Amino acid sequence: MMRNSGAGGGGGRGRCGGADGARPGTTSGSGERAGLWMDYPHIPGTAPLPYDILPPIPHNDAIPISLTSPQPPIAGSKSIFAFWHSGIATLPPYLLRNVIAWHRRFSPLGWTIYVLDTVPNSALNVSNFIDTASPSVVPAAFTDKTLNGNYAAQHTSDLIRYPLLLKYGGIYLDVGILQFGDLNWLWTEHIANPDSPYDFAGFTMGDPPDIQIVNFALMCGPNNPLVRRAHYILLKLWEGKTNTTGMHSHPLVSHVPLMRVPQEVQVDDEEQGKMVINDAVMTDYAIQIQCMGSAQHWLDEDDSWDGPKYVREKCWLLSMMNGAFAHEQMTSWSGQRQFELLKLAIPNSGEKESEDQVLARKIVGKLVADSWCLKLGHGFSAKLFGADTLGMLWRKHDGGDCGHGTYAGWLRWAEVSCRQSKAIEPMKVPVYEHTMKGKLLQ
Repeated sequence: MMRNSGAGGGGGRGRCGGADGARPGTTSGSGERAGLWMDYPHIPGTAPLPYDILPPIPHNDAIPISLTSPQPPIAGSKSIFAFWHSGIATLPPYLLRNVIAWHRRFSPLGWTIYVLDTVPNSALNVSNFIDTASPSVVPAAFTDKTLNGNYAAQHTSDLIRYPLLLKYGGIYLDVGILQFGDLNWLWTEHIANPDSPYDFAGFTMGDPPDIQIVNFALMCGPNNPLVRRAHYILLKLWEGKTNTTGMHSHPLVSHVPLMRVPQEVQVDDEEQGKMVINDAVMTDYAIQIQCMGSAQHWLDEDDSWDGPKYVREKCWLLSMMNGAFAHEQMTSWSGQRQFELLKLAIPNSGEKESEDQVLARKIVGKLVADSWCLKLGHGFSAKLFGADTLGMLWRKHDGGDCGHGTYAGWLRWAEVSCRQSKAIEPMKVPVYEHTMKGKLLQ
């Protein structure tokens, strides 16, 4: 192994230099192909990107205007949508670095990144992109700004994902995603390709046949039939509501099993007393996923909608455990352990690796070469597992996600330097039965 010397880091605002762990003052072509960063080790199972990416963002420089004032999207365009309620300029540095990496890697291929917000008079206010006054687009609680509860910001984000994809198509990503898989390849070869059977891509939780499509990474064309039905169900659940409490028992979703938590726990709920996290509370928190589960298990013969058949034949799906949470599985879901491993320095050539360095290297290799992304968890996950997540620790320790010459810096470099040598294959969705039959769309 050989590590970088010096004290640079990973970019955007915060304590790191270029947005990918590159040395300050270097420019970024396509990584190893351009002869740069050769002191970061090659990751088996990857190759350099075959095109030039955008240069790194120097420390404390302004966010590129193409991110703060992008061209308006059109239906079917290459658009990556995300959300941060107070605007892209307020993103914590470790999350901004994720967005900058998407921008640098995918913009040269024609993608535009939109980090939408709810800031008055902002060019990126979500109301400039979807009709937030229409009850067929968002619920009254969104329009009237009466969403409440401890997770109002998360549910605001949930409520715009389906409308954006229905209107424009493209990709929705949580800002907490470090992207390693080739989004452009998946879009070009499958989702936007009329010769491919797939017109939707995402992640699932659960083991077949009990799969349930989650919502942190979604890809489809405009007016996708699965998203359209999931959105219809979601709006019905929000009728007369200002938060998601109790939604798990609504007749439109009660045919779908509740999401499972490893064990029921009692936690302090933002100094508002005790809250028990059980299957019902977890399902209410992630009710948008439950709505998707309802649509994918629904049979409406009058409308020619067969949810199980659609998912089996039209959806390019990965297990989120393998495709987004490999780092969690390799560390028994310990955010502290992940943080300590990734902040280690990569040993110099000739130096013997410690056991921790060996594990850190395996985590990097697994994420970059074999997974699709790294998904950072935050507040609810911390309550469920009773400790800070990796994302929370990176927020508390500015620069911990991109230290120059560390395993975290190696991940930042890989985000914009590597492509996987072997295309990731989607899961084989088995035959499963519908659990609801009848008229769905009215």
